[in-house]
Amino acid sequence: MEDQLLITSLGNNIIDYLGRMFPVACGSDEFIYFPQVQLPEPQWNTWDHFSSDAINEAVQRLSFWENELGLLNSTGLDLEQQTDIALLKRVIQVLREQLSLVRSWEFQPTFYLTIACTGLAEAVESENPAAIHERARGLPSFLDQARRNLIKVPVLFRDTGLEMVSNTRDYLLVLLKSLPELKSILEALDCFEDTLKKVPTREDFLLEKDLLERVVRVHLYCDMDIEEIVYTLDKEIEEARSILVKEAEELSSRQSSVACSERIWLHVLRNIPVACVGKQELVRLYEEEIRRLAEHCMAQGFVSPDLISSCPVSVLPIPSFLSAIRVGASYSIPPKHPPAGGRFYIAVKHSSDQSRQASLREYRMTCAHETYPGHHLLDSSRWSLKRPLRRNIEYPIFYEGWACFAEELMKLTGYFADPTDRLLLARRKLSHAIRGKVDIGLQTGAMDFAIAAKHLEEAGVSRGRAKLLARKYALNPGYQLCYTIGLRRFLDLWQQYGLKEPPKFVRTILNQGEILFTDLERKLRVTNN
Repeated sequence: MEDQLLITSLGNNIIDYLGRMFPVACGSDEFIYFPQVQLPEPQWNTWDHFSSDAINEAVQRLSFWENELGLLNSTGLDLEQQTDIALLKRVIQVLREQLSLVRSWEFQPTFYLTIACTGLAEAVESENPAAIHERARGLPSFLDQARRNLIKVPVLFRDTGLEMVSNTRDYLLVLLKSLPELKSILEALDCFEDTLKKVPTREDFLLEKDLLERVVRVHLYCDMDIEEIVYTLDKEIEEARSILVKEAEELSSRQSSVACSERIWLHVLRNIPVACVGKQELVRLYEEEIRRLAEHCMAQGFVSPDLISSCPVSVLPIPSFLSAIRVGASYSIPPKHPPAGGRFYIAVKHSSDQSRQASLREYRMTCAHETYPGHHLLDSSRWSLKRPLRRNIEYPIFYEGWACFAEELMKLTGYFADPTDRLLLARRKLSHAIRGKVDIGLQTGAMDFAIAAKHLEEAGVSRGRAKLLARKYALNPGYQLCYTIGLRRFLDLWQQYGLKEPPKFVRTILNQGEILFTDLERKLRVTNN
């Protein structure tokens, strides 16, 4: 009991400190290296501290806590306590190295603009009418701090930042049009833009090789080297293409030679009919699918009726004021225990008719990925946990891997059962694997943006969107790997522990929080014995 109290106390101190030092980054699920924190009283009058002095202080504190955790004697600790310590150590180690080694706060202007947009959106959605005024008053100072931090910004990141400045200005004009603070914020944004135009730049945006390896292996929890990752991605691409050809031939009811078959799936895919619906009908279409998914998960024993009713999913068109940070379907849940509900944002406006059709074609799979049994079920289960420490921690290979596995789980349990479903699922697997290969190819210098865009086109992405996505992936090294690598982790665990009792497998995972995969496998092994 004393050990558990010590671990809990230390964890609470760390989480509370980070929540107060970085209230926006920790109050949102947009920032993957920060734990998610619900402070007793929101700090609406405070923005995140990213001055050099503040970063140095944070790094020193994190180092101290790492040492404290390392000194805990694991001999007398039970499995759950050992799991908590391992998870907390990894989280603070990764954040410390992101702040002190990667240092994106010195060259990533979009990082600051995303914090600005997210912090304001959070205040707008608060029930406190004073929240948006307090947040807005502090934003000029935050932007001033941000522009002073930027040094030797990669040209790509500068240009992307300038594009986002324009989007952010539009965002502010919609969000704050009636607030007296708008004028000073726009002036601060103009200064930020002027600094970006004049900031010293460099052509290269790549991390050093050893640091990239560290980010991929440790920070993203892949626990694999880059050669292993590339091999896994290539294998996934080959398997997905094989499924696509097989299902496309069945759907087209014709036999083709191998040379022709390799591209037949794109033709079949684009001829799958989609519903022609307006904005309100689109929301209802998604709501009805989520209801069916929830019922299926309930029937399979994956989720209780109580959790579904107490933590519902709201389907919302992406509001205009969020367009600067959310451009496609996405899920978000406020950090709160017990959870009160999540929001599934869907795009009702698209850049082209082709983009709209692609979105509608896969909307059922998107719902499974984002809601049941994907992100919403994982997040609502995590925020319902009795162990406080595990509520706050999320990491991308687990988060995205589970959501991709959720799509497969719906196939494995008969929900996605016909050839069209299997074709669409295989296309999504192909897309995720190609995105991962593009990501690592750009970060290692094996691809330029033209080659990267061509690879994305092979997954059915339009040429214009492929170019935009390739540039976007360069901003967040390694994140696109998390879909395929995370999916493979869960499929491997499924083969070992899930085939005989799927409900037990799913519930065991959901009841742990996003713990390290080594500890998750150990827990599944114990549960199955």
